Amino acid sequence: MESLRLDLAGGPWYVYLGLALLSVVLSAYLYRVTVPPVDKGMRGVLIALRSIGLLALILVLFEPLARFLRSETTQPRIAIAIDGSRSMAMRDRSRNRANDVRSASATLRSLLGDDADVYVFDESMRTLVGSTDTMRLGGYRTDVGTAIRAIANAQEEVEYGAVVVVSDGNHNTGEQPLYSAERSGLAVYTLGIGDSVPPTDVRMAAVTAPGVGVVNEPVAVTLDIEQANIDDRTATVVVADNGTAVARLPLELRRGVSRYQITHRWTPTSDGLHVISASIEGAGDEFTLKNNASQATVRVRKNKKRVVLFAGAPSPDVAFIRSAVTQDPTLELVTFIHREGTTFYEGTPNAASLADATAIIMVGFPTANTPKSVVDDIAARCRRGASLLFVASPATDYTKLVGLSEVLPFRVSSNRPIEMTVTTDVPAVATADPLMRLTGAENDADVWNSLPPIYRTELFAEPAPGAIVLSRIKVGTMAIDEPLIIKRDLGQTRSLAILGHGIYRWKLLGQGPATSRGAAGIDVLQTFASNSIKWLSVRDDERRVQIRSTHEAYVVGEQIAFSASVMDQSFTPVDDAQVRVVIEGGQQPRTIELAAEGSGRYSARIGSLPPGRYNYSGVAMSKGATIGRDQGTFVVSDIGLEEQTTTMNASLLRTLAQRTGGRFATIDSIDALVNALRRDPRLRPVVRTSERELALHHLPWIVAIAISAFAIEWFLRKRKGLV
Repeated sequence: MESLRLDLAGGPWYVYLGLALLSVVLSAYLYRVTVPPVDKGMRGVLIALRSIGLLALILVLFEPLARFLRSETTQPRIAIAIDGSRSMAMRDRSRNRANDVRSASATLRSLLGDDADVYVFDESMRTLVGSTDTMRLGGYRTDVGTAIRAIANAQEEVEYGAVVVVSDGNHNTGEQPLYSAERSGLAVYTLGIGDSVPPTDVRMAAVTAPGVGVVNEPVAVTLDIEQANIDDRTATVVVADNGTAVARLPLELRRGVSRYQITHRWTPTSDGLHVISASIEGAGDEFTLKNNASQATVRVRKNKKRVVLFAGAPSPDVAFIRSAVTQDPTLELVTFIHREGTTFYEGTPNAASLADATAIIMVGFPTANTPKSVVDDIAARCRRGASLLFVASPATDYTKLVGLSEVLPFRVSSNRPIEMTVTTDVPAVATADPLMRLTGAENDADVWNSLPPIYRTELFAEPAPGAIVLSRIKVGTMAIDEPLIIKRDLGQTRSLAILGHGIYRWKLLGQGPATSRGAAGIDVLQTFASNSIKWLSVRDDERRVQIRSTHEAYVVGEQIAFSASVMDQSFTPVDDAQVRVVIEGGQQPRTIELAAEGSGRYSARIGSLPPGRYNYSGVAMSKGATIGRDQGTFVVSDIGLEEQTTTMNASLLRTLAQRTGGRFATIDSIDALVNALRRDPRLRPVVRTSERELALHHLPWIVAIAISAFAIEWFLRKRKGLV
């Protein structure tokens, strides 16, 4: 339904009406007597023409607006998202999940009728075509978060008020579904498929290992094992590296103990991608053997990356940063700490000390006693690609940072060694940065802004070109536009600065009291330090051509896919390149060509491959010239994620429903779920009103009317000889 309303922006309507009447009266008064006299008819025409001209001009001055109001009633729809992964085809102790999911989906479609749209999801989302009897249950991963997010993002095309998730709840990839559900604004109803009572079974729940290792350096591999209703016995856990057994560990199973954890220290002997798998043998008569194995991937490097720390003096900040660096097994830390005068406890550093440094940390450094040659060596190494972390202190001599101005993310206007306490002022948008992310939750900014105060000198600084301010300062409750945490990424060199000192207080006075009370607190300092060290020391691949497989480890039967990005010498995306990849492994090499997607992106899917380890190498060419090359490794194994869990994750499904005001149900209570769905207020008709304005005073026809009226009046006056 659409309605029209006329408004005057330049004044109230009654003022315009008064002026309109006045213009008519004035026109009649001026033509009461004419020389020479004219008849009444002509006088009436002349009065009308002048009145129309004046009325049009006054109307332009009052800026008329035409408002078109449109009201539309929409009925929110319901989305049914059906889990199409392989776990939905599993048989439980007493039920067949495939039969249950098809039966439940058909019942929901029947009860909800035309009000519902049906989708199937695994790693991706697609509309169900055909009946539920022909629905394929063969996905290799389950991403509940993607399903909810995709339905929420479809709001521009279809108005959804609720989504019914039909799944066993065993989410194993992608974004945490609780975050997706809470941000979606939808009512999430969950229909659980599967048995929540575990059968007689033992499973390898997880194999956890650091993502990066170093040759000949031990790596802690943690094995998490779960069992239910297994009689007392001794089983064996076989740990393998790329399919070769490296350890056989005893596993003492006891009927009353459901969870076990074993830590094995594995030492890699070669670099490259290593698939660490663990399998359970000799556990007796089990419900299934498909979940007895799991795996993790570790990318092993030949050498550790070197981090060099310079400090103006020993301090708690130095101790905490040193601890954060040494917790990363892939990093080697070298320290140079000032003592009295120009000397250092570890000996005088020189250019050779920094030759292979990946990152340099300066805590309260340089000081007034620091030799200029040391600062020059640091600046030279940073210009050659080393990253830099700067932490201020009262003893910092900012005049000696001139040589590092190309690298540092800030410029100092003035500084006085007068200390004051400040707190962080972190905007919510800054917590999306990997450096500031704590848990990934929406309250990360609140956690940052509730930290205890630290110290800062009376320092006035401004961001360097290209720098990003992640936190400003507060003095008391007053926000001040001065940076506290600031970063800069120049492509070849990264730098991060904390323009305050006493950051150890974030741990001792922040997390410390909570830990002493037995409460779970977030270790902000450790998390931030780990994020920072990783950001500084793990360099982005600066090759202009990057070719990657979408996963480092695939399951037999899963689609293998590649993606690539291609840029020219000025790092501008190249859209007309030919990108070819040669895959070696299995019976014979295979060559594929990636298709262009725009913005320098290319991709291709090649189907599934037999189990094994595969190496790939790719080249990108444009107009006969080679732009660049890249290579990598991936593996295909027969250990699948979907077979790892034999029971329904009722806890996740129930929490999804509770957090969003929905309802959890099982296959036997579909009617109750549908009844609750029908009563949901988010599915009531919604009246949406839109308004469109048209500024009539901008239209030329109003002025044209005025000019035409005055022109005709003047023409008639001339014809009649009026003066």
